Amino acid sequence: MNQNPRSLAIGVWIIIWIKIIGVQSSLVASVNPTDCHIGDRLAVYKVVLHTYWTRELFPKHFPDWRPPAQWTKTVGRTHTSHWRLFREGELASAGVKQFVETGRSDLLTDSLDERILDAFTLPGITSGNGRSQGKFFVDGNHSIVSLITRMVPSPDWFIGLDSFSLCSGDTWIDSVTVEMNPMDAGTDNGFTFTAPNWPTEPQGEIYRITARYPAHPAGSFFYPQSSRLPPIGTIQFIKLKEYELSEVFNHEEDDHNYEILAVTKTHLKSEKNHVEMNNELSANIERERQYEVSPLPNVLSEHDRIRAKLLAKLNPNLNNTSNSNTSSVIVPKNDKAALLSNIVDGYTTATPSRHSRKRRLRLHSRRDCRVSHWSDWSACSKSCGIGEMHRNRRMLKPARRGGRPCPPLQESKWCGSARDCATNDNYFKW
Repeated sequence: MNQNPRSLAIGVWIIIWIKIIGVQSSLVASVNPTDCHIGDRLAVYKVVLHTYWTRELFPKHFPDWRPPAQWTKTVGRTHTSHWRLFREGELASAGVKQFVETGRSDLLTDSLDERILDAFTLPGITSGNGRSQGKFFVDGNHSIVSLITRMVPSPDWFIGLDSFSLCSGDTWIDSVTVEMNPMDAGTDNGFTFTAPNWPTEPQGEIYRITARYPAHPAGSFFYPQSSRLPPIGTIQFIKLKEYELSEVFNHEEDDHNYEILAVTKTHLKSEKNHVEMNNELSANIERERQYEVSPLPNVLSEHDRIRAKLLAKLNPNLNNTSNSNTSSVIVPKNDKAALLSNIVDGYTTATPSRHSRKRRLRLHSRRDCRVSHWSDWSACSKSCGIGEMHRNRRMLKPARRGGRPCPPLQESKWCGSARDCATNDNYFKW
């Protein structure tokens, strides 16, 4: 059956539109943090808070003054699944209690918590209906965002988002909008916006305020004729950029599979000499290969010189002419077979000592790579915005004859913050 191309195009656009709408209307429960397989990619997001606390939508007890309807700053964190800012059905922490009652965030000082990647804030909104925005970043281990904003005036009411994952499978979500309803922190018994301080003792659990709960006629959000409250705010996340860490290091693999040695002056000197010797030997061998391909009039003397240097490097005792068992040998000019035989004889005619036998055993045995301890972390590469910190270690002994190869010699991790800089608003344009 033939289809109209215009109808087919319209059908395709409808499918795309349905998919876009499906993403935009995603709820918190639709993204499971345990399904994140981002790896070591970092993403920068813009977060936009829209609030709709107006007289038209919420006419009951709407505060016009002392103080008028408004919102405090928004406090947010990006974190792992093992950390939470708040949770419905649980008790509010001391930091959340202080914030929802006073707007202060002194007790929300958790910058040293390794479960938290970024701590960000959005400016307060000076009216019930307004907009505020900011930026933050997430990575594969800290793909979850939580935030909280206090309603002013109110006893202990707030809007917030609990543990929303911005990772879906192996991709970052491009954009998503989440509706929010008022929450009660369970720390104050007040029913109205301007109720006096009345602490809840013992402290209650955090719960969601609805049009019919709490079922008290004095409640400022009690609208029994409505099945649900309209959203009092929305949070929108928009992905701005993605970054990828330049090098990743597996701590567990390193701790179990590699021998770590302390860096000393002796080790450094030995390593330097070892590298220089290897470089010179390689150069000499390369020159020897070139001379074999292109015979020159002085090929014999050149090879003798190379052989002498090789022998001196491999067996320092041969430098002592009084104890040397070697003697001058004359070979036909340009006779490569005789030349190579002479070089081989030079390696084999010397009487092997106990020391040389042990040395040969060491030279032919398997050796794993050896590295030093890590250095201290470097300073952050960015004084403002997203940067990297590095630490390094040295290779003390290279792997030989099938030994375990060296682990990475540099480790990197993220540092800095996605908060705006006072001196440069365009620091994300690297």
